[in-house]
Amino acid sequence: MESEPSSRHPQTEKLFLWGSFILFCTVLAFTWSTYVDETERLAGMRASERQKEQAYVSLERKRSQAERYVDRASRDLEFVRDLAREKMGVAEPGEIVIRMDGARNMVMSPKPAPAPAAPSQASR
Repeated sequence: MESEPSSRHPQTEKLFLWGSFILFCTVLAFTWSTYVDETERLAGMRASERQKEQAYVSLERKRSQAERYVDRASRDLEFVRDLAREKMGVAEPGEIVIRMDGARNMVMSPKPAPAPAAPSQASR
């Protein structure tokens, strides 16, 4: 029986295996960190895209509302008159305009019921 020629020493083989293992772990760690970084970047891009989409929907809604407002103002003279009265304080001849500061922010609450009258002393 022939024995295998041993060209390497056992210590050299162990060193080679440990070196290969450390290289493998380094490549694995680098790959994992790259994967995590890219996943976070992609999540950030998706969040940014959602914010942009929400801003677009909001602007589109405002544009549509402004378009309806302009359309109504161009064909409804009573609407324009009411706007002038409300925003600019314009009044028709003979009208008196009363303006109250802070009235727009007031919350209307129901008036309290009047208290019942106390029995009068004259009936004694």
